[in-house]
Order: sequence, then C-alpha cells, then structure tokens
Amino acid sequence: MLALMGCSKPEPTAAPSSAAEKEPSTTESRAPEPTEDVTAEPSAGTADPCAQPSADVIATLAGVELEPRPHEVGGIPVCVWGDLNGTGVQAILVGAELWATQLPVIFEQLLAEPQLAEVLSEDELVTMEEITAAIEAGEEIDPARACEMFSLMLVADGQPEGANYTVKIVPSAADPQGITAQGCLEGIYGSVLLVQPDLTGSAEEAEQVGDVVMSLLDAR
Repeated sequence: MLALMGCSKPEPTAAPSSAAEKEPSTTESRAPEPTEDVTAEPSAGTADPCAQPSADVIATLAGVELEPRPHEVGGIPVCVWGDLNGTGVQAILVGAELWATQLPVIFEQLLAEPQLAEVLSEDELVTMEEITAAIEAGEEIDPARACEMFSLMLVADGQPEGANYTVKIVPSAADPQGITAQGCLEGIYGSVLLVQPDLTGSAEEAEQVGDVVMSLLDAR
C-alpha cells in the first residue's frame, strides 16, 4: 500500500483469480509493504520466511529456478529469491500485526498527499492517530484491526470499500521494472514482488503475481 511506495493513480488492467472473493485492480498505486531493500539476516528462532511459496512456485513465476535468501526488513521476515537487481522475487507472509508496525510511516506518507488524505473521514483520521500512538508506545495492533487499516489505505488510494488486495506495477506501467501484489486477509499479510528485466506489465503477468499472493493467504 503506500509504501505504498511513491507511484501514481490506478489504471485498472487485471484481476487475479482467488478464493478470497475480492477483485482488486492492477494499478500503479501505492500499497503497504516493506521495500526490497533487505538489510539483515532473520532473528534466531523465527519461522523460515522462505518456506512459502515453494521453490517450484517461484520458478514458475520467474521462469527460472532461483535460490532463496532469508532476510529481515524493519523487523519483518522477508525471503528474497534470486537477485532483485536482475531476476528475483521477494516474498512476505506474516501476521498482520507485524506489518502494522509500519503504519506510522504509511500514515505519514498518506497525509502528506492531500488528494489521498482528503478522502478520509474525521473518524478515520482519529483512528489513524490512535493507532500511531499505540504503535509508538510499543503496543501490538490486533491482526484483524491491522487488515482493516490495510483496507483503509487502499480505499484512500481509490479502491472500492472493503478492498483487501492490490496489484501494482513499479515504478509505472510505462516503465515496468517490477510487479507487486499485496493482500491482508483474516489477520495475515502477504506480499510478492517480481522483478525481471523483460517485464511488460501485462495483465497476464499481473495475474500470475496476484495468484501467488492469494494462494498464500488462502492457504493460511
């Protein structure tokens, strides 16, 4: 969603199939996710972030077999398959409460853009302030509540009320260097970023990335 990371307004082109019964649009819009700037090895004792998707799923998506490398970004477990400077896939599957630790930054980005902030109600703005204060005080956000905030960010970015899923082309459809899909369903946040030098940003490519994310969320 907004890191959800600096892109323009949506231009719908595709919708992946999924048991989640939502039909998100493919966009160039923002969506909440940690960036591909991986910074650290995962903490000892944490679940293997490369367990899902499987190597076969990643190979089908990327068109080539890739080696996984677990990392953490801002405390969030991430698996990077291959090379994000060439052909690679970044996958995240975590409890939404962990994704929610990024919300203060996401809210700040949203409020800095008047065309997005102005669609929010007073109640929603108050809720954002309350959640920011809670997170900054070290409190954990309920996973279901975190998914509600994910949906709120999508609605602010022009998607229908109740949306829980988005696909975006980065940095733009005119220059498709990557395709990322993100969703938040029943307290679980999932994200997949595909980077390839020969991406076209087609509806088929977007659907493939989207299907991987929704299969992850549906399996949980």
